[in-house]
Amino acid sequence: MSRATFNRVTDLVVDLAKKEGLSLEPFTVHDLRRTGSTLLNELGFNSDWIEKCLAHEDGRSSRGVYNNAEYEVQRRHMMQEWSNIIDAWVAGRKYVPVLIPPSTPLLEPDPAIEPDASAVA
Repeated sequence: MSRATFNRVTDLVVDLAKKEGLSLEPFTVHDLRRTGSTLLNELGFNSDWIEKCLAHEDGRSSRGVYNNAEYEVQRRHMMQEWSNIIDAWVAGRKYVPVLIPPSTPLLEPDPAIEPDASAVA
């Protein structure tokens, strides 16, 4: 699917809104990405997760070179919270997102591995 396809969809949304008597200025897919980024940052979500969702890679800094984290669990959680927010707006309700996933599997101990008592000392 090309970028033109997505931009055509946004044009159709604006045309439909105008037919319904709603005021909606023309917008692009990039505008949607910017709005999502802005609102997720203002809500307090981790900016690394947001940038990863937008496929913004920082390969020029040492941090970008050394940090290969994908934040998969965190991004999935954040996108579900974003979906919950949008659903609430559509229904005329308010939704307060949970900023941190309830669990991060990488940080949970594996029950199959017994801790080495000598390593704890």
